[in-house]
Amino acid sequence: MRQCLLALFVLSTRVLAAPSEEVIKSCLSATAVDGVSLTAIETREIYLEENYRSGYQAEYLLFRGMEIGVARSQRGDALVYRGLLHPLRRATALPQTRTKARQPIQVALAEWSLIRENGKQYLCVSDQFDGIGRSGSFQKARYGYLLETRKKGRLFFLDGMVD
Repeated sequence: MRQCLLALFVLSTRVLAAPSEEVIKSCLSATAVDGVSLTAIETREIYLEENYRSGYQAEYLLFRGMEIGVARSQRGDALVYRGLLHPLRRATALPQTRTKARQPIQVALAEWSLIRENGKQYLCVSDQFDGIGRSGSFQKARYGYLLETRKKGRLFFLDGMVD
C-alpha cells in the first residue's frame, strides 16, 4: 500500500510539473495562446563550432548573450541553452506524444522561442517532421522540445497537429 501511494505521488508530481496545454500549443504553433507570452528568437546568425565541448560540434545562435542551439556527437544530439548541454535522449515524452523517436533539430529551419506562463519560462524549439512536414497536408504535423530554463530544468518532447 505504501509503495502504491509513493508511486502515485511521484506520478502526480511529474504530471504537475509538465507544461500546460497552453504552453504546448504555443510551442507547436509558435504563437502565444491565452495566458502565455512568447518571445520569438531569430535565427539570422548561426555559429558553428567544431570543438564546442569534448566530442561535440555545435550549431547555435546568440540571444541576449546566451548560446542557444544544438550540439552533435556520436553519443547523440543535445539541446544547448546558456552553454549547457541537455541530451535529447533524456527528454521526457509528454502523455499526448505519439512519436517514439526523438527528432533531430535543424537550427536554421526550426522555430525558437521563450515561453512564459505563471512564473515559469521554457525554451521552445519546434519544427515540422523532416521528410513529411515541409509540404502538403503534413505541414500541420509538428514536434517540439520544451526546456524549463531554471537551473537543472527538465526537457520535454512533444508532437501534435497545429490548426
